[in-house]
Amino acid sequence: MVENFELNPFEIKAEISNVLSKLSDVKDFESYEIHLRTLDRQKDKNIIVKLLFKEINSPQKNPDLLKFLLIRYSPKNELVERLWNIIKNNMSSNNAKIFALDLLRDIDSNWTYEECDAYIDNPDELVNADTKKILDNAIVNPEVQIDFLDFLSSLSDQDKIILLKSLSDDYSSDELANLLIPVFLSMPDTETGKTALEILGNSKSQLAYHALNTAVKYADERLKPAINKNLSILKLAGIRQDNSTEFYKNILKDSKPYKFCITYPDGHGNQAVIVSRIKKTGQVQFVAIVIDDYKGIRDCFGFNEISKFECNAIIERFYRGQRAIELAPGILKSILFNAEQLSANNMPYEYVCWKNLLADIEPESIELNFENKKLSQKEFEEILRYDFTDYWFLNSNYSDEFEEFLKELEQVSPIDYDKFIDLNLEKVFFKEEYRIWHERILHTAVLKYFSDDNKAAKNLYSLYNDRILVREFFKNILRKSIYEYYFAKNEKEKIQAIEEMWVK
Repeated sequence: MVENFELNPFEIKAEISNVLSKLSDVKDFESYEIHLRTLDRQKDKNIIVKLLFKEINSPQKNPDLLKFLLIRYSPKNELVERLWNIIKNNMSSNNAKIFALDLLRDIDSNWTYEECDAYIDNPDELVNADTKKILDNAIVNPEVQIDFLDFLSSLSDQDKIILLKSLSDDYSSDELANLLIPVFLSMPDTETGKTALEILGNSKSQLAYHALNTAVKYADERLKPAINKNLSILKLAGIRQDNSTEFYKNILKDSKPYKFCITYPDGHGNQAVIVSRIKKTGQVQFVAIVIDDYKGIRDCFGFNEISKFECNAIIERFYRGQRAIELAPGILKSILFNAEQLSANNMPYEYVCWKNLLADIEPESIELNFENKKLSQKEFEEILRYDFTDYWFLNSNYSDEFEEFLKELEQVSPIDYDKFIDLNLEKVFFKEEYRIWHERILHTAVLKYFSDDNKAAKNLYSLYNDRILVREFFKNILRKSIYEYYFAKNEKEKIQAIEEMWVK
């Protein structure tokens, strides 16, 4: 690994999870510092610290390890200030406060037990007068909203419901709905999600009306009766018009769209998306999203205020080695909307919070209206060399079907690779898998079109409409997958034979 290798936020998140898992039973952390090299090499430790603080609300197998990492990567003054913020925050769990107290005792010589003890509440007293301030801030700052949801996820199922009911007793309308919409959308078939749904139905909120009216179109059939029931309750309370767009537009009036980017899908259908807005102050609201064409919205990560320099640096790291396609905000919103439909019953709550940054953007049509033509062999071979195809292959654990394909491949000797691929193609690209890859071709044609590569867009559109060539295209994906399989195993003789046959 090169010395200045910078990870993007999702990779840092994964690396922290990896460290916490590998060292979960370790006590002598200094003896295992080799596992921290990747994190140590990151120039910007702010993201590391931010993610470590989110871990405080998670059940910890080794809290001492988390303390060790916080001390390692956070300047002492900032760490002390953040720990005091946890202790004084009325929405921090009791466990989080105790964790912060223990760490403060180790690093801050000015702490007093009496001062800390004043903030350690009875765990049943989950809400107090300062909650109103949190509700207000959550409307304009998705990070506050997400902090609440992180806190909620740290509670037992029973305490989750106690907290939600406590909120509904004291607050109503849009501020409350703004917090509870992601609770319902991210866990609709749990008791917590059902409780949130009932509270939304009684909230008299235009935001609740919008969220439920949208959710019922794509929800699981089992959930639709309960959603419709709560929509009826809202209508009986006089909430019959969806004014949510105007509500969020008013909140967004002091900012405008900044950079909207996406990558081509890789061999697993993954795409990296950037959504950002720039405020009149020059600060940037930044959101990174991972989507795929199997389950839609997979992960989401954001900052409510960073500088333009920080934004550009994160984008550079986020798209390392891949081409970032800048799109009009309306086009990207339509792509994200399609991804939302795939994850309608399992939406990450971080995304539900951050997607409001798109409220003032009108979606644009992403349909193509090209004339279909018959591709020449030269044009087809040109498609096989398009930049995105470098990532279009199946790795060895891609699917059960592909693993069986490789297992059978190893048992055949001597092997006619092309014949073997032709006989087994439909086993790997079975009906649903074929459909997803087929639509991936069309989606990539859309991206080519909106990145002003009309020739490639038209070629891909024609490929999409030619079932015979699509099958040939999928055969080429399997050829590449076999090559990559043997390359990973370093089987030089087979690699050389394949290169002679397919590459040269």
